[in-house]
This record gives sequence, structure tokens and C-alpha cells, in this order.
Amino acid sequence: LAMLFEELAVSRGFAMPEIVATDVCAAALARARAGRYSQFEIQRGLPMRRMVTWFDCVDGEWTVRPELAKRVQFRCHNLTRDSAPIGKFDIVLCRNVLLYFSASVRRSVFDTLRSAMREGGLLVLGAGETVIGQTDAFRPSERFRGFYQAEPEATTPVRVAAR
Repeated sequence: LAMLFEELAVSRGFAMPEIVATDVCAAALARARAGRYSQFEIQRGLPMRRMVTWFDCVDGEWTVRPELAKRVQFRCHNLTRDSAPIGKFDIVLCRNVLLYFSASVRRSVFDTLRSAMREGGLLVLGAGETVIGQTDAFRPSERFRGFYQAEPEATTPVRVAAR
């Protein structure tokens, strides 16, 4: 994502968005922060042009260049225990995570994700995951196939006590 957004920022003058990557596993975050990949790992779906543009190869190991690495913030976050991250996000990618949770935990996670999103924000799930029949916080996007749009947050009516 950082590569794509950086390329769009340069070619079309777009502002570079803030990218926050989270995981519950500290070891996974440390590996992601290091940005080091074997030849096999880096070739999986990454075009050669991007590989040589955004990574340096030393002794067969590919390391992300610092100008790209600085575009991503890494944070430890537990979807089932932690409250929503601070801020409001336009897009949340939560791929191949929810399928491991029970229906009640998924509902809770969907609510947490919704509270972290801007109005009209989009959620991307893994191919085997859906919001349909599981939550009212999201609905399939009419504009983007495979995306789910955040529903407007319910507002609590103001109650006034009269004596």
C-alpha cells in the first residue's frame, strides 16, 4: 500500500495518507518494521519494477528503503481486547483474521472497527470473510466490489429530565 500511495503521490500530486499497521504479535510487528524479505518472499506478487525501486538487495536479502519504511507506523493492537485505535480511518484492511473468531467476537470486532472509521469509510476483508448476516455496522459497498461501507453511527437521543 505504501508503494502504491507513494507512486500516486508523485505521479498525480496526491497527498500521502497516514498508514497504520497493527498486529497482536510483537514478533510479527518487529519483522514488519525490519522490512527484510527473502528472494522467495519478495517475488510473491511484487512486480520487478517495484522490487528494485523500493528495496535494496544485500546478500540475497531484500530490505525496504528508508523513504518507504517511514511511511508506515506499526502498533501492537488486539482486536478482541483493545478499544479502537485513536483517529478515524478511511480504509481498514482486516484480511483473514475474523474467520478465527466466534460469531459474538466478530460482532464485537465489527463494532470496534466501525467506531474507528470515518463516515463512508471502507472495510476490506479476506475472500472467505463477510459482514453479511453478522453485523449492521457495515454493508456491501455499491461502488467497490468486495469492500464494505461503514454505516452511519447511531446517535443516542438526548434525554432531558424535567421536574
